[in-house]
Amino acid sequence: MGRARLEVALLGPVEVHRDGVTIPVPPGRPTVILAALAARPGTVVPVDALAGWLWPDDEPVHPRAAIQTHVARLRAALGDGFVQAAGDGYRLDLPPDAVDVTRFRELVAAGRDAEPATELTLLREALALWRGDPLAGLNPDDLEKATAPLLVEELLSATERMNELRLRLDRTDEEFVPSLRRLVAAHPWRERLWAQLMLALYRQGRQGDALAAYHEVVTVLRDELGIDPGPELTDLHRRILDTDPTLLPTAPGAGPGAGGGPAGSAAAPVVRPPVQLPRSTAQFVGREHEIDLLTAVLSENRSWARLGLISGPGGSGKTTLALHVGHALREAHPDGQLFAELRGSTVPADPAEVLAEFLRALATPEEDIPATLDERAALFRSACAHRRLLVVLDDARDAAQVTPLLPGAGGCSVLVTSRPQLSMIPADVQIDLALFSDDDAYELLESMVGRERLAAEPEATALVVSACKGSPLALRIAGGRLVTRPAWPIDHFAERLLTSRLDELEMGDLSVRSMLTASVQGLDPAIAFRFRLLAAVPGPTVDVETAAATWDVSADDARSVLEHLVDVRLIDSAAPDEYRWHDLVDDHLRAVADSHRVTAARRRLVRYYLRCLHNLWPVLRPGSGAVEPGAWFPHEVVGRSFSDRAEIHAWLHPHTALMTSLGLAGLHADQQDVVDESAALLLALARARYECCREAHTEDLSRAVLDVPAKLGDPVLTARAWHALALSLGAQSRREEALEAGARGLAVRRELGDRYGEVIMLHNMAVWHELDGRYEEAAELFQRCAEADDVLSPEVRRRCRRNLADVQISLGRYDDARRNLELTGEGLGDEPGIELFDQLMALAHLALETGAADDAVAGFERAVAVAVELGSVPLQAAGLVKEANALRRAGRDGGGPAARAAALAREGHLADVEAEALAELGYSRSGDGDDEAARTHWAAALRIFDSLGSPRADELRDRVAEQP
Repeated sequence: MGRARLEVALLGPVEVHRDGVTIPVPPGRPTVILAALAARPGTVVPVDALAGWLWPDDEPVHPRAAIQTHVARLRAALGDGFVQAAGDGYRLDLPPDAVDVTRFRELVAAGRDAEPATELTLLREALALWRGDPLAGLNPDDLEKATAPLLVEELLSATERMNELRLRLDRTDEEFVPSLRRLVAAHPWRERLWAQLMLALYRQGRQGDALAAYHEVVTVLRDELGIDPGPELTDLHRRILDTDPTLLPTAPGAGPGAGGGPAGSAAAPVVRPPVQLPRSTAQFVGREHEIDLLTAVLSENRSWARLGLISGPGGSGKTTLALHVGHALREAHPDGQLFAELRGSTVPADPAEVLAEFLRALATPEEDIPATLDERAALFRSACAHRRLLVVLDDARDAAQVTPLLPGAGGCSVLVTSRPQLSMIPADVQIDLALFSDDDAYELLESMVGRERLAAEPEATALVVSACKGSPLALRIAGGRLVTRPAWPIDHFAERLLTSRLDELEMGDLSVRSMLTASVQGLDPAIAFRFRLLAAVPGPTVDVETAAATWDVSADDARSVLEHLVDVRLIDSAAPDEYRWHDLVDDHLRAVADSHRVTAARRRLVRYYLRCLHNLWPVLRPGSGAVEPGAWFPHEVVGRSFSDRAEIHAWLHPHTALMTSLGLAGLHADQQDVVDESAALLLALARARYECCREAHTEDLSRAVLDVPAKLGDPVLTARAWHALALSLGAQSRREEALEAGARGLAVRRELGDRYGEVIMLHNMAVWHELDGRYEEAAELFQRCAEADDVLSPEVRRRCRRNLADVQISLGRYDDARRNLELTGEGLGDEPGIELFDQLMALAHLALETGAADDAVAGFERAVAVAVELGSVPLQAAGLVKEANALRRAGRDGGGPAARAAALAREGHLADVEAEALAELGYSRSGDGDDEAARTHWAAALRIFDSLGSPRADELRDRVAEQP
């Protein structure tokens, strides 16, 4: 069996019929969703538009999830996959004729091209679908409020046309006058209905009732609207008083002038149709797809007013495209073209005033223009009925400004441009303009400047195109400047653009700066203030966290402002909670920024991120103490917290460039505290990058601090800079340079009397000696650290002694190593902890090197078990790598632990551990005889070791080379 026939009725209370039988639909929001989708069957309705209709006042925290719930209820009622998710929204998978609104419009459109008798039949069939107030009973009713008036207008226009045909063809009956009575009672301001009632009464021989109806409508219009009837009613009243015989029905085919309807045969003055479209530009390039789509849709023969929406940021060419399409559509709209600048991005025009201008253009006498917006909108829709008009509304602010300006039925078309996407308005076609590609930008310049001139200076031309960043407005100004300065080399203009872009992108009344200034002035003052403060952020991107810190507001407040700026097209949303803006907007921001406020905001950012970097340290080094105290440390700032290494990695890398820029800029400030805070930020960033991911190349941060030692107010920062530089150099296997930097830092620590810092530096230097195979030097320094009971905690000194034991194992001094490990194990117990893990690892290492490989494997397995109890991914990965190595050395397969170690290392972003694990996997596959897999694992490990500057790279390189 095929799928059931589903039909949706909107021309009355919303109903659904399956194979002719009415089925229940969940009331409330599921019904609203159904109505929104059925109004445009087969077309995707965005989630944002649905959310606006479902929650007009108080949107839930997670509207998408709530919509999914309501859609699920709707799907359960309809069945068979009628509601489909598509793109960023949903669509109703029904043929257009399965919705009564579409069937109604198709019948009306078919009648327009038919003979009068056939048209009357089609109109009767269309209007038979009208069951009451369209979309009645929706809850929430915002969709009903926005859409129902337009549907009613279509229905009334079709009814008036049907009545006109019945009068012309003399197809009236005893029910005709009562039906007109009901219509004028429900719609007392529609003069055409009154005229039809008067004519019908007169033809029934009820001249007195016809004249009484005229006096009734005069009273209604004067009392409720303060206006007199229009010329059509006035003329008909005069002709009824005169007992005009041409008002009576005539034989069919008697000609259009005899008894043809309310207008009769009186000659009307010739009214020239309005032609208000401004001139289109001669140099129009690109947008071919958009032009084809708009002209095709707005030329279609439909019974409702066709609507096209063009949105895009300022300067994207919306008006130029609309005018180009508008002129192309003039022949399809012979009754005139209306144009209005709505000034939505600056000081919005009053739609009531726009309607007054439109009515005047359509020859409405001044005294007949109503006083209120609703009355003017109703009169405008009546004036548009049975006309083929094009209405172009430029720079709309929102749906509320546009909706009263829309014709209802007939052959009218409307083209609206706006910065925000007006998705709340059901449109026949909606286009959001992207910026020009380089090819389109070049073509536009070429159309203005000439091919030969551009070809003579290709590099300079490329610079001009790049400087305009795809903005059609900027490109038109640039082209105009070059055209009016034919003696200028393009290279000269390109250099001017590079040094003062906004100054150069001005010509006559065209100005990128003015466009952006007007856009910002149109914002709420509080939002405009925050927008301008984004100049504190280095570069044209920001996330919610950074904006909140910049503005000193909550994340929710920051997100709300950023989303509003997206709506008005000053910025874009690159991803959830991430935002960016055009380079020209960035130029404007920095040009209008208040330097004092920007400096204060940047300092807030520096202090915020310095505190965040401090907060991640306990996760990177569990059990470690706080950062070194100093006047520059923002103790009063909270910052964000972190739960594990993965969270740190996900946060640190996207913010690294921002923190680097902030720190480097602050080093050159005049305020001492700003310099110190900026230096501290750079050093904390270097430390975090090393500890998080063993990122070796951070020396630029510490060297930047060391380049301004005279400006630092706290010598501790100088010591920390040498320390950070030494760590970076050591991580790059530049250990001689690292030892030299460590010695410089050691000297500063000793000058400061910083015994703790001195010992920690000695510990690091011992590590570099060990890595270089200088075990004696390393053992001496580890010994000194282990004995530094004046500054180091017992825990740290035990760590030093374990490191000393590792070196002694490498020296073959196993007894000394065993004694030191006995000391570090005293009182340790079996309670899971990092110290127990370290102890087990060191003992297993000793067992492995003394020939007890099986004992070593068991020891590493115990260490891994402790790491699992601690829930530590880094410790588990480190233990598994050692276990895999021990298994291999015991002649057993270590592939299982190595694979687990590699997966955990990737999860925890532990590059060095992952490389070690991949190397062990290579040995495992080689032992199985799978040389290809072994080579693959070793090559992957080699890439990581090379990136880390590890000496292990040479060993793996040889292994890879040896493989066949």
